[in-house]
Amino acid sequence: MLERRAKRRAKTALPGSATFARVAAETRCVILNLSGRGACIAFAPDVAVPRVFELQIGRDPERQIVRVVWRRANMVGVGFMAPRAVPDVIAG
Repeated sequence: MLERRAKRRAKTALPGSATFARVAAETRCVILNLSGRGACIAFAPDVAVPRVFELQIGRDPERQIVRVVWRRANMVGVGFMAPRAVPDVIAG
C-alpha cells in the first residue's frame, strides 16, 4: 500500500474516549496508531462517528478536536485540528 502520510505514525493500542456534539455520553475507542498530526481509531461497529469530534487519548487529560480524514468499516483516520506532541501521550 502506498504511504501518503507526511509523518510516520507510532503503532499503539491506547484506550481513548470520543465525545460527539449530539451525544451526551463519551464513546470508548482504541487508538491504533498515532503521530503529531493524526491517528487511526477503532470504534465499536455500531458507532456513528461524526466528521468532527473531541478525542481524549490514554490518560492525557487534554482533549483534542479532530476531523475525520478517511473511514473504513469501524475505523477512522483523523487529523488533529492543532498539532500535538506525541511522546508524552505514548509514554503515558
